[in-house]
Amino acid sequence: MFSFTGQYEVKVDGKGRLRLPSDLLRQIPEDTNTKYVINKGLDKCLRLYPMTQWNSVTAEMNKNLSWFQSKERTFARYFFQAAAQVEVDSNDRIIIPKRLIDDIGIQAEVVIIAFGEVIEIWNSEEFYNNIAKEPEDFANMADEIWSKINNNK
Repeated sequence: MFSFTGQYEVKVDGKGRLRLPSDLLRQIPEDTNTKYVINKGLDKCLRLYPMTQWNSVTAEMNKNLSWFQSKERTFARYFFQAAAQVEVDSNDRIIIPKRLIDDIGIQAEVVIIAFGEVIEIWNSEEFYNNIAKEPEDFANMADEIWSKINNNK
């Protein structure tokens, strides 16, 4: 299990290459830090999965989703259709596929946010617009979520 943390502002060049921050790479076990899968996230961002984590996610989905249920079949198709394998080059860069760059609206700058098991890549403007709007009920949200976490212990 991974436990990421950090926020990084990174440039993307005209070829879609993004250099992964050294601090983030140090948080990923050495045997899993060269091969990744990049996919659409759920909130107009991209998600970057170390290959071992991607394999766990897909195994869990394959085990728990039924191809005989329309909603589950549709979700799986949509989820997997955008996924692409990427490798880190000798300069610690990955190439983001053009279709994902276009889907998310990535331009010259992105924000990488890493938390828990998640690595998200955001169009910089989209991220700061999103994060600038702290939910009015953030304290209530925290109470509800923490109580749920505590009840699951």
